[in-house]
Amino acid sequence: MSDTPTHYSEYIKQGIFIVLILAVSLFGIKSCRKYQNKRDVIIQLTSCASDSAAYEQFYTENAHSNLYKSMYQLYLGVQLGETAPELLKAVLEDDEALFSTEKTSDLPIRKTLIRDSLLSNYDNCVKLGIFDDLGNIEALSKGEAPRIQKGPASGELTIIKTIVPDALLPGVGKLLPNLMISPPPEKPGPNKNARPNNFEIARAKQLTQSLSTAGLIDTDAFRAVSAYYEKLTLESPPNSNP
Repeated sequence: MSDTPTHYSEYIKQGIFIVLILAVSLFGIKSCRKYQNKRDVIIQLTSCASDSAAYEQFYTENAHSNLYKSMYQLYLGVQLGETAPELLKAVLEDDEALFSTEKTSDLPIRKTLIRDSLLSNYDNCVKLGIFDDLGNIEALSKGEAPRIQKGPASGELTIIKTIVPDALLPGVGKLLPNLMISPPPEKPGPNKNARPNNFEIARAKQLTQSLSTAGLIDTDAFRAVSAYYEKLTLESPPNSNP
């Protein structure tokens, strides 16, 4: 009878040990799954942010779909505990950057344009409440337009606007840096070709310069577009800022 407490003590120790082993195993499995999920996001986002996907789409619809799918991958990555800039660092700088704290050199201009465009569009999605609705998440995963959840246009489908219109520079409507996820126009009416405001002109001029520097448009196209926007700037009426 005197050995009974000793047996109980051993059973308790063994039970605690087994529980600890199970806890460590479950933690390891969970960590491995999270790591693999992050790697899957990076792989998919790398495809969406490649030169081919960003600059060499045959059709405008495919360019739009690629942008929406990029937003879906960024959303998944953020749900896994990363930030959008961290994810794009991993994609655009090197495969291991997500897990490194070392400072890296500046990106080439083409990658910088991709990064800035995706971050800007991700911010637009946050402002419009796109990620607040599960139906929108499914739409983004399919490369389809989501519905706005915040602001005056709540309930409306998003549209993708261009910074530089395709009519001014044919083909530019398929370039990722030129695309903006936006609410529909507030007053869609006969004034469809209204003059851009000063902010829009400045942004278009800056993008045109960057596209030229990146070798995405030739010198003649750059000069023609620049001259067009310079003329608009000179003709700018007072108080034309947004």
